[in-house]
Amino acid sequence: MTFAEEVAGLTTPHSRYTPMLIGVLTQIGLALAGRARARLAAAVGITAGKDTLLRLVRALPEPETGEVEVLGVDDFAFRKGRHYGTVLIDMATHRPLHPTATTCGPISAKWSRRR
Repeated sequence: MTFAEEVAGLTTPHSRYTPMLIGVLTQIGLALAGRARARLAAAVGITAGKDTLLRLVRALPEPETGEVEVLGVDDFAFRKGRHYGTVLIDMATHRPLHPTATTCGPISAKWSRRR
């Protein structure tokens, strides 16, 4: 049973932060990394740990990828000499599109046919 009135857009049930404060913390999380974002939040008077800020950033939806003009393919090692992966990158925005845990040949061909 709730004894406080909920104001639409200002409060949400069972939340520790208001929607506006979540927006501010998310922007701080996007701007800085690690402990620096927690220090900035503390400097402006908001008590939030580094894990909370990271969780807010991870909860953001992935941006839509439109048509890719230039596709970059990069191979990397999860563990040198053991496990390799491939990431496809939109070279116009420099954003990763599709990381995989296999080599690049078949993956990039399948991905380009679907797009």
